[in-house]
Amino acid sequence: MAAVTAKPILFLEENQYSNFEWIGESQDGSLLCRWEEEVLVKGPVEGEGEGGPQEATSSLAFATQVAIASPDLYSAQVLYTFDKVVPVVQASVNASRTLLAFVTRRSVGDGNKYSAYVSEIAPQGGVFSLNIDCSRQILLEFLHTEETGKPLGDSWIAKLLVFVHRESIAIYSFPLSLKDEGSWVVEDQPLTESVVRSFVWAQWEPRHNHLYYLHYRPPPEAGLTLGSGEPEEDALRPRPMLTALQFHPGKPHETVLNVPLELSGLEHSPLDLSGDYRDQGLLHSVGDAWLDLRVVTSPSGAVCICHHYIYKSRLAETPADPESCAVYLAYSVTLLHHGCVLHTVVPGVPWGHAHSALPTYSLFGEHYLLVIVPGVCMHMLDMGLDHMPNNHIVTTPPPQLLPNAHLFQIVSGKVLSGRSITFVDGVNQMTVEVRVTKESLFSLFKSSTILSTRLAILHLAAVHDKDHDLSRKLMWSVCEDPHNLDTPSLLQEYLVGETYAAVHKHIDSDAAHLLSLLPITTAPFTTDTEYIESPAEENVRISYCLLENACIMLLSPRERVVRSLTDTWTRLWEHTTTRHHHRFSLTDVVEKLMVSLDTYKPEALSQGSTPVSPASPLVGGLTITSLGLTLAHLMFDPLPFNEAENTTSSKLEHLLSVNLRELSMYCLKHFPHESPMRVHAVASKYVCTQLQVSRRLCSILCSSQTLIPSEKSEKGFTFIEQLEEGVASRLFTLLERYHSATEAVAYPLPQGYNSFLAYLAHRCLPHSVFMQYVRRGVLQLNVDVLREIVYDLDDTPQNVEKKLEIISSVPLVRSLRTLQFWQHPMSLILRSRLHAGSILAGEGPGQPRTPTQSARINAQHLETKGLSAFPTSDRLSPYDTFLDLLTAKANLTDLDLGLLYEGTMASFEYIKPDLGSDCVGSRL
Repeated sequence: MAAVTAKPILFLEENQYSNFEWIGESQDGSLLCRWEEEVLVKGPVEGEGEGGPQEATSSLAFATQVAIASPDLYSAQVLYTFDKVVPVVQASVNASRTLLAFVTRRSVGDGNKYSAYVSEIAPQGGVFSLNIDCSRQILLEFLHTEETGKPLGDSWIAKLLVFVHRESIAIYSFPLSLKDEGSWVVEDQPLTESVVRSFVWAQWEPRHNHLYYLHYRPPPEAGLTLGSGEPEEDALRPRPMLTALQFHPGKPHETVLNVPLELSGLEHSPLDLSGDYRDQGLLHSVGDAWLDLRVVTSPSGAVCICHHYIYKSRLAETPADPESCAVYLAYSVTLLHHGCVLHTVVPGVPWGHAHSALPTYSLFGEHYLLVIVPGVCMHMLDMGLDHMPNNHIVTTPPPQLLPNAHLFQIVSGKVLSGRSITFVDGVNQMTVEVRVTKESLFSLFKSSTILSTRLAILHLAAVHDKDHDLSRKLMWSVCEDPHNLDTPSLLQEYLVGETYAAVHKHIDSDAAHLLSLLPITTAPFTTDTEYIESPAEENVRISYCLLENACIMLLSPRERVVRSLTDTWTRLWEHTTTRHHHRFSLTDVVEKLMVSLDTYKPEALSQGSTPVSPASPLVGGLTITSLGLTLAHLMFDPLPFNEAENTTSSKLEHLLSVNLRELSMYCLKHFPHESPMRVHAVASKYVCTQLQVSRRLCSILCSSQTLIPSEKSEKGFTFIEQLEEGVASRLFTLLERYHSATEAVAYPLPQGYNSFLAYLAHRCLPHSVFMQYVRRGVLQLNVDVLREIVYDLDDTPQNVEKKLEIISSVPLVRSLRTLQFWQHPMSLILRSRLHAGSILAGEGPGQPRTPTQSARINAQHLETKGLSAFPTSDRLSPYDTFLDLLTAKANLTDLDLGLLYEGTMASFEYIKPDLGSDCVGSRL
């Protein structure tokens, strides 16, 4: 799925630092790090505080240095050098790089002790303790809302967020002043402002100035739980609540979001402090080690709350080595913009690896959330705002990604596309670049056996990337294995996805809201999807549950502190308050067609294999020209059959009219105040694109097996006769899958396709199999196909039987027209008997001749043969008597005396004594 490139960090490769660790990240993407190095330090003086500048003798000793690395990680600048080894675990620097806040952790007895400090670094000055020393984790983050890169004037205030786990979150305001020497110093004691009193988990987002924290909503009073429908114990237990705060420059912060969460794995008591903290400065979070929670947001309004946990089956036996015990690694993603929760479960992960694994959640473009668990899985979750999340790419991580890696997304200095993310590996000290390229997607598409993943890749290429070249390449890959049972599903996804992408690209802006009703994918939004990798093993499972009756509090734009501001929360408000309709279902059109095609009478329509002429009107005033099918389209996607016909009606028109009518009515139903002309324009454009994409796919399938001729004379039936047997068989298999795919989504077939497929089936299938396709309605035997089959088969007794079976499988009018092309006594016999039967039944001549033609032919016959074909003395021969009966039922102009005569003669010459007339008549 992704091309991964791992490289060593440049400035670390040039310098061998001891005990190197990443301890923080600045808003501009610069990374804070610390290491131990032998430097020249001043000897301590009794009574002085630790780490401050001392006036004493200097000596070489190992000391801790805090530096800031550039976003591209090519170089690092030392910010502060201590006079000894200081266990710094997290740090933050303000935008002007005048103050450095850092947290230390020391082992005290059986536990750890955290302390918080602030130091002056422009230039290096004193270290000030915040007087916070506790066993709970501490996080320090500078607010960048008050700074614009450079301070204004000679004094200003630096604000620092101080997190103390389970106790409080506060803002410390440090007054700074510029001295004569050009150094910035802290003038006075900081002012404190309480932000949050108590929390279980918190995360700071420096790029958007978001603060998220998890706390427990107090249980309701006992009297309020009556009639709630929940057990009393469940109703009284505390519920986790996620709250989001937004900070503004020069304005007070505001609470923008409150949402209750149902997080699996929170069996720990809120007061359970067991286990060491996981100090990861690049995570910008504070919380218990067993609570792995991340919030990922995008400026477009997508909000993803990601929670990772592990569990073991109750039926599984614990092995002797607990580290090898197989557990389930799971994570859930609460998609607030869709109102649902996505649950993913990966089975069979060893406990040791699952316990130490650190999942990474990163936005990948506008539509995907990339989830990486090194050594376990790599998932691309389709969570964009356009449609419900139902096209996910599931695969294993590439070998370049080490299993013990801890990845943290960074802002690289070089310009990257939306399909590339750079991480820093905090364990192996390497930069890891993950790129989703055409080659990587194509490679995964070919190697994967999971239908859902292959559909998701095709959906990504067609809908989100609008990459027609990659979509064509993926279809060529599908053609390599035409017998695969997944082929029709992949072809359906190509048809629907490419159609939506083309309409989305060319639709007018004033009709863009109608796009929310158009089909975008064939993948259903089901509550449970299993990504089958091996039928004999457990597989990755993705399931959903809707956030029903969730008490979500989201500030509207009018309630915001800055009303004119457009950010993540205003876009989330717009998306969640907009009424979302179900998309138009193509299966409804399929059901309509199943009813209408039962009464469809194609006998009055085309006798050939080509579409309506360019001037022929379609239902609803639509023409082929108005649909945009120009000569350029036909040349770009050549087909191996001709597309020219002089008829004015066909099955194609019927299907297009049904699609147009149903889609127009559906749009007007959900947008009743919309202009009917605009709705009709969008529906017409969609139907037009359906036809274009359908013939493009047909061209891709045909060109994957053989070279399509450019000469018109070499196309059609002549082209089929020149194909090798193996090529013809593969081509028929592909076109049969294509035929099945178009029927499943009610897409039109190119004109000429039905006749081409029928004759191709006649050439490469056994006769018995061919007749099964005909009887099931898969193959349509038009007159031109029947004519070619009659010409192709010689008149051996076996082939005569085949011809009679084929001709008898079509309606009567079509069979009569076919018999006219068969120069054989059996054709004359059947035609004459049908003619006589029609006259005797009072149904007219039953022949496709006009009265003028019949009169001229009868006159010629009377001149040569007379009325008595078999004369006797009293004109009482059976033939004369039969003619008298016919003339009594019809006029002489209605009779085809020549046909009756030739049929009678053929009966004497061809019918053998052991061949009864009933046997012959039963053929028709």
